[in-house]
Amino acid sequence: MSATESAAESLLNIKQAAKILNASEISLRRWSDAGKLPCMRIGVKRERRYRLTDILAYLEQDQAPVNIATFEHATSRIAHIDLEGIAINYGSHLCAFYDTDSGRLKLALPFLLGGLQSGNRCFLVATKEVQSIIINELRDVRSCIDQDIQDGQLVITDGISNSTELYAFFENAFLNANKQGIQGLRVIGDMAWTLQKGMGIADLNDFESQYNQGLGHRFPVVSLCQYDARLFSGTAILSALKCHDDTFHYPLRHFLGA
Repeated sequence: MSATESAAESLLNIKQAAKILNASEISLRRWSDAGKLPCMRIGVKRERRYRLTDILAYLEQDQAPVNIATFEHATSRIAHIDLEGIAINYGSHLCAFYDTDSGRLKLALPFLLGGLQSGNRCFLVATKEVQSIIINELRDVRSCIDQDIQDGQLVITDGISNSTELYAFFENAFLNANKQGIQGLRVIGDMAWTLQKGMGIADLNDFESQYNQGLGHRFPVVSLCQYDARLFSGTAILSALKCHDDTFHYPLRHFLGA
């Protein structure tokens, strides 16, 4: 085999490279655009190609996500959280629906409270109004909730409308938790924030799909996206169900707000 043929054989497409790095394709694009991971652009469509030697070199760098193996081990073991009397496995990405103010709290409160009590790192993604409602309710049952927020055990954000930036936010947050030895993660998104931020259904579905293919199932995280049925259309709710297959592994009645 000639040197030219050998070099060509070592060129990987983005899907192959992502599999070796155990990362999502969106992460590889971002690393390449930032100059962290060399790539070649070939053909009329300027498709990305990666040298195997560059991929292996990247794996040896400190910034490479090699620590993900720790998380993968955690998600592969039989481990779960308890919610509403059911055991939900780590690596689950679920959706829930409610149509009353009390229904909003039905899962959100036990989900976050249980995580904080277990030493999980918890994330609340919601409008500032909903943040205030949920935090005030938590304060009644957990007096140290403000300290949880200050210490970073409970991370609060009102969301990011750009799906790529939102994915990067969670990826960095999960990797940081890994480095700090955090063994469990919980994410709850009250999805009304997407309406306030002007995030379209197509962009939201794109993010949900990317999250499913990558972070949601690679890390020891239980993710719960809840929708206020008074605000979202039937089409949006149907799309949400399509993006959260894990929900159907459990009795659906648990994910309908009282």
